[in-house]
This record gives sequence, C-alpha cells and structure tokens, in this order.
Amino acid sequence: MDGRRRASALVDDAYRALGEAIVDGRLQPGDRLRDVELAELMGISRTPVREALQKLERIGLVEVAANRYTRVAELTDRARTDMREYAAHTIAGAIRVALPRCTDDEIAATVDLVDRMRDAESSQAYVRAILVFYRHIASVSRNLVFVRALDQTDLVLRRNLDGWECVSDDAREVLFRQLGAQITARDTNGAISTFLALHGFS
Repeated sequence: MDGRRRASALVDDAYRALGEAIVDGRLQPGDRLRDVELAELMGISRTPVREALQKLERIGLVEVAANRYTRVAELTDRARTDMREYAAHTIAGAIRVALPRCTDDEIAATVDLVDRMRDAESSQAYVRAILVFYRHIASVSRNLVFVRALDQTDLVLRRNLDGWECVSDDAREVLFRQLGAQITARDTNGAISTFLALHGFS
C-alpha cells in the first residue's frame, strides 16, 4: 500500500512540475518531451514521467503522436476561446450553488474578491484574480465536484486563459458595482447574469 502511495505521489509531483513549466513558459509549444531525459532530470524512473505526460495529454497541455513525438501542445485561438467560455459558465454555475449557502462573512469575502478583479491592472493580474475568485466560490459552494474539477483543470485554466480580460467598455465599472451589490443581496440570478455580461456572454 505504501509503495502504491509513493508511486502515485511521484506521478503527481512529475505532473505538477511539468505542468508548471508549461504554464510559466519554461517549456514552450513544440518542445519535445522525452521521458528518459525528464526522468533523469527529475531523479525518478520513467514510469511516473510517462504517466504524468499521459495526464497532461488528457488536459491538452501535451500532444502525442505514437512512435513519433511527445511535445508541448500549441496554444491555439480555439483553445483560448473554448476555455474562456468554459471558465465563465462554470464559475457562473458555482455562483448559483454557492450564494445561498454562504455565511455573511463569506459573502463579504466574495465581494472583496470581486473588487480585486475590478482593480486588476493587466490581463495577467485579472486571470490571477478571477481564479482566486473561482477557487473561493468553489470552496464556499460546499460542493466537492466544483473543488475537484478546479484542482484537475487548474494548470490548463491558467495557461489557456492567458490574455483574458473582462469587458472594457463604459459599462465595466457599472457591472462590477452591480455584481457586488447582487452578491451582497444574495441575488443569485442577477449575479450570474452580471458575471456573464462582464465576460461577453449575455
């Protein structure tokens, strides 16, 4: 049993290390990923590295052509668009579940995180802020599926949401104020509608 746990931990460690290197750009699109070299670099056997690469392939960070190559996947416009759509609607779903269950302190914390999103001065800062908001909403939803799904998609969310911002027109400030007020009032439908509108979905 201990051996299986250790093997699983090695896979998780390799998955996280390789995924972080892809997200932060140390590994670039098209870079070849050779399990022998990676295993030697990490000081582990090839098996956990291969399993980690398979996990990264399943979330779209790695692409594999059998007997040809394993490499870092390209970040396409389609991948960005799909992820923005997924993130906006998944966070909206978490809001629907979370708001009726939040304590007053959790509502106040949620509004503070909305303010951080509003005040983000760059796309990179905005993506960080919205993912903090998402993790908070998933937690206070008290729904383990939201929490686990976020854990499993964290790496690909961070990579594929690069460049994402909310709407930048004159309605932005109004929408953020409106979202904060709706969360405070526990107006679930209103908060969902405003959150989606902030991200170009109406």
